[in-house]
Amino acid sequence: MEKNPWKIRRNALFGRLLTYFIVVLIVPLSLFSVYYILTGDRNQARYLQEQALSIVASDSTQLANTLESYRHKAYQISTDPLVVQILQENSLDANSPASRELYQLLFGVMKGDTYLASAHLVSNSGKVRISTHEFPEVYDLRYHGNDWDMNNIISQNANVSQTASIISIRGHRMAENGRQVMASILRRVYDRQGNNLGYTVIDIYAEALSSIINTDRLLSEELLIDTDSFYASSLVHTEKYGTFEAFPELAGLKGDYSRKVEQIGTSIIAISPIAGTTLSLVGSISSAPFEENLNQWFFAFGITLGMGTLLAIVLAFIFSRTIAKPIKSLASSMGQVEKGNLKTKKELAKIKEFAQLDHSFNVMVEQILSLMETSKEEQRKLAEAERKALESQMNPHFLFNTLNTIKALAKLHDEKEIYTISIKLGKLLRSTIDNHESECTLEESIALIDSYLTIQKIRFGEKLHVLVELDASCAKIKTPKLIIQPLVENSIIHGLEPKAGDWNIKVIVQKQNNRIVIVVEDDGIGFPKGTLPEDLDELANSTHVGVYNVYRRLMLKYGKQMNFSIVSQEQKGTVVTISLPDEQKDKGSTT
Repeated sequence: MEKNPWKIRRNALFGRLLTYFIVVLIVPLSLFSVYYILTGDRNQARYLQEQALSIVASDSTQLANTLESYRHKAYQISTDPLVVQILQENSLDANSPASRELYQLLFGVMKGDTYLASAHLVSNSGKVRISTHEFPEVYDLRYHGNDWDMNNIISQNANVSQTASIISIRGHRMAENGRQVMASILRRVYDRQGNNLGYTVIDIYAEALSSIINTDRLLSEELLIDTDSFYASSLVHTEKYGTFEAFPELAGLKGDYSRKVEQIGTSIIAISPIAGTTLSLVGSISSAPFEENLNQWFFAFGITLGMGTLLAIVLAFIFSRTIAKPIKSLASSMGQVEKGNLKTKKELAKIKEFAQLDHSFNVMVEQILSLMETSKEEQRKLAEAERKALESQMNPHFLFNTLNTIKALAKLHDEKEIYTISIKLGKLLRSTIDNHESECTLEESIALIDSYLTIQKIRFGEKLHVLVELDASCAKIKTPKLIIQPLVENSIIHGLEPKAGDWNIKVIVQKQNNRIVIVVEDDGIGFPKGTLPEDLDELANSTHVGVYNVYRRLMLKYGKQMNFSIVSQEQKGTVVTISLPDEQKDKGSTT
């Protein structure tokens, strides 16, 4: 039948690859481009506004915390009893112990901030003057009454605010140590009668404030403004300060200094009040560079789009030629195998990935041949195993017949111990030989332990003391066979037999918190310190094969739901604890 040429062209590898490249590359880029052309400017403006307001709000919080920390330092100084006492006396000898103690107080409070701020203390008369740095002349009340100087934070006018502290940025000046004073905090010192004795002033340097704001350098300007006195200081260009007229960007706010953000021309202005003060923080950023970058991005995007289309066509052609040839060769070899020719072998392609496929194909063919040979060999071995199994069925019968003979003779001659050992040994052998079931109930496991311990008590006499307890609610719960008896046997052989005196062993099975807990405890010689591995899987390479066998079978059945622990103290004994999930309860809860 003639093939449909349209279907052939449609399914050609080149056409499909070209379609995929265009869909994956061109379509997303086109949609992305259209989206940004329509919404780019608006989204960029909104993003810049959100960023500006977020930065200013975060910086205002930082400034509030910093100012509050210095306000607390002013409170510590002004309320200290030594400060009140010295200002009451209104005199201070520079060499007196009180003077040294006062200096220690100031430097102790300002510890860690001596390069960022300075603390000053002055009495009303100006006779007491002390500072962590050189005392500023502007705070010398002997010569400056300061009631007329609104830029000086100290005022002796009783009508001036009596609040706990005053924060001002109007006293912007160069301090005696060459640092710029950006803000000052004033707190009055009172005696117990409420009389004003003097003033504590903390001058905050520009570095203390400018270093904690605009850390990402996104904002072009941040201003600290006082909305009561209409005064501003730049935190970015600290040499700029003065009234609002000196800062044109504040004119656009039109007297509204609440928390907000707005665009004025090409500038985005954000403002956030500083909590606990009359100050606010104003940040600005110009959107012009971002708009220019966006236009350049659109131009580059258009070029990329055109080059991407051309590249898609070239790559589709190259890839289709590169991929098609090795695929066809591999498909031909697979067809030979499909026809039954298992001697087919593929030459490795030059491309790494296709070479791996060719190698895997060759390995697969070899494995098929090997599996066919293995299957034939297994069939031969299975037939041989069945023959040997039939022959070995006589051995258990012979063993039990022999035990029955011993038991009958013991009973005939009234040898009770031999008779008991024969019965218990028969039960042990029957449990060991019976391989029809891989699991048994805990009641059957305890019965097996009883048989084993009965033989051991006959063997060792009264020196062996045994305590076996089985919670009745656990009796019918099934677990893998032989998980308790090997532990009991291990306790007797390795723990008790080397010990002199009486031997004690406990086997307790009970429920705890909806789990089955099995405890095997002895008072034997225990394990020497350092011989028990932290990872019980390491027991596989030790002499304790029986313990590892129990642990491994439980791990295969219960996985991480099983807990297996061995605690041992040298010459004091060993405790093996197994905790298993109650599978009967779990099954009941799901029905």
